[in-house]
Amino acid sequence: MTELRHGEGEAEQRILRGLGLAVELSAVILVVEAFGAYLSHSLSLTVDAVHNLPDILAFAISWSALRGTEEGSSAEFTYGKHRFEVFAGLLNGVLVLGTGAVFGYEAASTLLSSSSFAGPVDPVWLLLAAAPTLGLRLVNLGVLGRLPGPIRDLNLRSVMVHLASDVAITGALLFAGVTLLVRPGYGWADSAAALSIAAILVYESVPLLRSGWEVLTERTPRGLSVETITRTALAVPGVTEVHDLHVWAVCSSLVCMTAHVSVREMSMREGMGVAERLRDTMEREFGIVHATFEIEVD
Repeated sequence: MTELRHGEGEAEQRILRGLGLAVELSAVILVVEAFGAYLSHSLSLTVDAVHNLPDILAFAISWSALRGTEEGSSAEFTYGKHRFEVFAGLLNGVLVLGTGAVFGYEAASTLLSSSSFAGPVDPVWLLLAAAPTLGLRLVNLGVLGRLPGPIRDLNLRSVMVHLASDVAITGALLFAGVTLLVRPGYGWADSAAALSIAAILVYESVPLLRSGWEVLTERTPRGLSVETITRTALAVPGVTEVHDLHVWAVCSSLVCMTAHVSVREMSMREGMGVAERLRDTMEREFGIVHATFEIEVD
């Protein structure tokens, strides 16, 4: 059985519904932008249309990862399948980075050579595709953004950043379309927008890759300090020393720790009480929901 903090079951259901909507809206955006890219000959719209493919895959993988965690632990997966989320984030990061790098090169080449990607850009079709895309992405961001902060922290921080970046990307599309509508001779606007979109994608991939790497290498989670955790544990009555402390993340929502704790001479019942107070303190102060303490008597 999966161990969830109070309210996390409902939180995951709300996140699953939100991610399901994200997949559906991203599929609609892909169709709209692919159609618009074909008719407008816009490189920037083409970049964003292709970018929707890893978007859909990323949201689908995140949805599947969350569904996988509902199965709970087993003899084969003693922590459950929480780490599926990490592999989803890494795959998403690689796809987004690759998309940004390939189209960034194409955009830079087009911009420097003052050439066009596939002929003159039609700003009307560009705007007709970008406008509904902006609306759909704002709906997507609004649905997931209405989740309370603690729920969003469960599994959605990278997805929220992803969606916010998508809105910024749509802003670049609108800039290119309006510029070309007002100044038809400014063909560079579409290439510049494409280069900006590629830069956003590369920038967006960095935290995804970094976070996945840090989890897989069992780095102390960002925002947590072993020294601070040790001081807090020492403040619990009865604790005299803390050593061999390890803290790591199974995924972004599941932080674990182990430690050897020395206590003054006391009964086993009192020692178990100290361990319980330590677990409560770690969860309350640092969000560490799986803490294991080995009690040693001085």
